[in-house]
Amino acid sequence: MSESKELNSMTKDKLIADIKQIVADADALLQEKSDQASEKVTNLHNRIQENLKVTQDKLTEFQTTLVDKTTEATREALQKTSEAVKQSLEAAREAAQKAQESVNKTAESGKETAQHATDSARNAAQKAVTATREAANKALDALTDWIG
Repeated sequence: MSESKELNSMTKDKLIADIKQIVADADALLQEKSDQASEKVTNLHNRIQENLKVTQDKLTEFQTTLVDKTTEATREALQKTSEAVKQSLEAAREAAQKAQESVNKTAESGKETAQHATDSARNAAQKAVTATREAANKALDALTDWIG
């Protein structure tokens, strides 16, 4: 995770923790002072408690939204990774098939055909390596997007 994203995540977590602490402290203060309250203070106490409840509900909603977004990003990253792996497997299957064809051609013909078959197998293997590299890059991109 990049340093700025990590810092941003830590900042969000710290902000949520700080707000929760403020809510808890305010509620404790209100409970402590409620025994000494006049009617105006009692009304203020009730309003503040209502506002604290609304704030707590909003924090809960924010955390739920954050979890939902993280879950969706994880799903997308896994899907992209799965697609990249499928492409890599297909390229490897194609390389193996061309290698088998090369072996068959080699068995059927002479040196020139064997060289051609070897070249075909080498090209197929290079395609498989390229496809695997692309699949890994896509997986890395998906995970980077998810972390970001």
